[in-house]
Amino acid sequence: MKKLLIVLLCTGFVFAKEAKESTFVGDLVDEVSSTLDSNVTDKMKLETVEKYIKSIKFDDKVDKSKYKFNLMAHHANFMLLGGYSSTKLMERHWTNGVEDTSTNGYERDKNEAQFQISIKVPLYKNFLSTGGDLFTAYTQNSYWQVYNTDHSSPFRETNYMPELFLEWQPDKKFGDSTLVKSRFALIHQSNGQDVGKSRSWNRTEVHFLFKNENFHYGINVWHRWKESAKDINDPSYPNVTQGDDNPGLTDYIGNQKLFVRYDSKNYNVTLSHQNDIFGYDINRGNTKLDLAIPSINSNFDFYIRYFNGYGESLIDYDRKIERISFGILIADWI
Repeated sequence: MKKLLIVLLCTGFVFAKEAKESTFVGDLVDEVSSTLDSNVTDKMKLETVEKYIKSIKFDDKVDKSKYKFNLMAHHANFMLLGGYSSTKLMERHWTNGVEDTSTNGYERDKNEAQFQISIKVPLYKNFLSTGGDLFTAYTQNSYWQVYNTDHSSPFRETNYMPELFLEWQPDKKFGDSTLVKSRFALIHQSNGQDVGKSRSWNRTEVHFLFKNENFHYGINVWHRWKESAKDINDPSYPNVTQGDDNPGLTDYIGNQKLFVRYDSKNYNVTLSHQNDIFGYDINRGNTKLDLAIPSINSNFDFYIRYFNGYGESLIDYDRKIERISFGILIADWI
């Protein structure tokens, strides 16, 4: 009866610790069996088994998911409650697929709100034994003329970006730096508008994120999928839906983005520059400077963004804009 009790106690202990490795269970059974077969008192047997169990080192993470939540932040989630642009921009209108540059346009309010929602969901861990985890993600970035009450405070532009990507977290050392994360992504981005105002493109992108003490830095490199130009001889032109909605897009926004971030207890600051490294044009691309400062509320940080260049939104990819914005950061990207 005492032997049975010992076995039951050991078995219960194994399941309580959620041991997954069969070799571990075998070792424990062997240890218990040899103890029970020894010529010592039952009290000594119990003490021997107890000492063996206490000597076992358990990994508390052995049976826990790599990701605590199914729904996670991807890119930064923020609300910029006010953004002032010194750039004079007219509201854009299209008639029968052609931009109308007549006097019926109006100047946009120089103050504009902006918010971004970005989430990702893990689908498979170690996808196809590549060591990478497969994700799907969605990012939505909206520009809101909230202070333009003369024109009913319209949402000027919203960009939608679904993704499918493989992500690795190698934690591999390169000198004094560590490769924290790498990613291979298939990305679609569009503004969901009708002919004329429609903007969309597809790309393949790779991302590398390194860390060195308080610094994170890295690069994004993308390749735009080729689209044929719209056929001006098509009878339905310019209302034809097929073909490139934004010719020359990468000429304005480039093909790479370099970024560096510094973290401290009192703030973090991120500088990113987007252009084409191999065909650099000093008059194209864009630069962003983001500053996050902790608030007394742990649910958000205060957030300041400075933007200068092309590609702030899809509809204005070919217009140079300078803007400084203020708001809150709800979920960071690191």
